Formats: sequence, structure tokens, C-alpha cells
Amino acid sequence: MHYEKFARVVIAAAALVLCFTLSACGNKYASRYSAMLMVRENAPNKASVSFDSFSGTYVIKLKNKSADEAFINYEATLGEGNIKVYYDFNDEKLNLFEIETNGSVDGKAETFTGNKTIYIIIESDGECSDGRFSFSLEKSEK
Repeated sequence: MHYEKFARVVIAAAALVLCFTLSACGNKYASRYSAMLMVRENAPNKASVSFDSFSGTYVIKLKNKSADEAFINYEATLGEGNIKVYYDFNDEKLNLFEIETNGSVDGKAETFTGNKTIYIIIESDGECSDGRFSFSLEKSEK
């Protein structure tokens, strides 16, 4: 009788560990950063982040919820430091833009097709300050 209870506990624990392990595999990129006065917004088709100071990697997920073509519209400013921003679509991490001290940038990325997740990866090269980044998915004009 003790063995039956023990077996149930072991099976339940193994199932629980397996469940958490499988769910963690869906996170392709991980955010690892330290920041002060950081404000974030992340909706399926738009996201923004601003900070007083930042160091590390911050990941944003955007979702193209239709089969229509879409592109990433972006704007960024940075007071001090160096940041590289990448995007990943279809398992390829590509450079989106770089921004340096007292810099600003705005533009559009290539066109994306299909119901897919697009990852935006913000990586600092050391300590950065006074940054504002915004991204939105916009439907392509045909």
C-alpha cells in the first residue's frame, strides 16, 4: 500500500516537472536585464519600452494575427550608451537597427507574411540611459 502511494507521488511529480519543462521551451529568447524607472507596454501588434537606465537584454513579442502582409514600424531615442536591436522571424535573428549616444532612429523593417510571432531583441553594450523604443506591426499597402 505504501508503494502505491509512493508511485503516485513520483508519477505526479514527474508529470508536473515535464509540464513546466515543455511550457518553458516555447520561450525562444529570454529577457535578462537590470533597469531603473522602466515602463513597458506589450500588446500583440505594438510594444514600447522606456527607461532611465538599462543594461542587458529585453525581448518583445509581436504577433501577426492574419495571413496579410505586415511590416515593423519603429522609433527609438537614446541619451547615452550603445544598443543593438534585432528581430527574429522564421528562426533567423537579423539586425534591425543600432543606436548610440544622443541618437534617434525611425524606419520600417521588411514585410512579414503569415500568422507568426516576431521577436524584437534589444541588447545593450553596457549601461545605457534615457531610452525610448516603440514598435508596431502595420499592414502593408498593396
